[in-house]
Amino acid sequence: MRYHRGLIFWGLALITGGAVALAAQQGYLDRDLLAKAWRLWPLILIAIGLAILLSRTPFAVIGTIAAALVIGAAGGALVAVGPGVVSCGGPEPIDLTTLDGTFGDQARVGLDFNCGTLNVGMVDGSRWSVASRGARADSGPTINDDSRHLDVSHPDDSWFGPGSRQVWNIKLPMAPTLELDVAPNAADTRIDLGGGHFTSVALHPNAGSIFIDLTDAHVDDLTLALNAGSASVVIGPGSDLNATMNVNAGSIDVCTAEGVALRVTADPNLTFSTNLDESGLVQTGDDWSTPGYADAAAKVHIDLEGNAGSFTLNPEEGCS
Repeated sequence: MRYHRGLIFWGLALITGGAVALAAQQGYLDRDLLAKAWRLWPLILIAIGLAILLSRTPFAVIGTIAAALVIGAAGGALVAVGPGVVSCGGPEPIDLTTLDGTFGDQARVGLDFNCGTLNVGMVDGSRWSVASRGARADSGPTINDDSRHLDVSHPDDSWFGPGSRQVWNIKLPMAPTLELDVAPNAADTRIDLGGGHFTSVALHPNAGSIFIDLTDAHVDDLTLALNAGSASVVIGPGSDLNATMNVNAGSIDVCTAEGVALRVTADPNLTFSTNLDESGLVQTGDDWSTPGYADAAAKVHIDLEGNAGSFTLNPEEGCS
């Protein structure tokens, strides 16, 4: 019997990769464990070499299967935890340098971050600050600002090389009304907007984790577009919010305070799972809502989409 080893390889690799990624999204595999497993990446080279050595022997199919399983598992882990596992290197920066400035009544803030740790918080008044540094003293971010905007962007070498890892600690003022756009890549991101006033907050995380706390924050519109990673969102009491959430190859957890009037519009599919059926919300078509939602003075509406991902409302372990 003749086998098409190319089809066997790709079939098994894709099945294995999809199974690993799906198991991670559903919580059956720990993402931190998968990230650590990437330290064994030389096994990929061994598997490929084994397949080549066995290619003209009676054991060729065995070599092909072994290579497919190893490479598929590695690919699935990479999807689950993000390419930051292999691209974000360098030591953790210390001795941060601080720059600051002042906003007027309204301002726009854009944060374009690659590789490392990003923290965003709020302070009284109208003054902002950025404490930052890369792994090298000369590899910090580029900052452009005036009284109406603040743009902080990563340096050109922030994906590879000894200066890749960044640390940014950013404080935004509570007095102005702000528009916030954050694009973190291969990052551990924590954002606490308590006390702030925002017309819009747009988050575009890729290959990392993000935590956002909206308790005591006034946010009109929230956009969360997550690719290959995890996100946790905390929504406090009395919130009046329109949110759009989209997840691809990742997971979103949302924790709401008691008494929050919530409606979630979602269309789960075979590759996107939610716990809305077990959440205690009342379903009407594609909508799940808390009892009395229509008569509430302050309402939270989440428009939800996803592929190869999951959405969990009020998980037992909370949001962190």
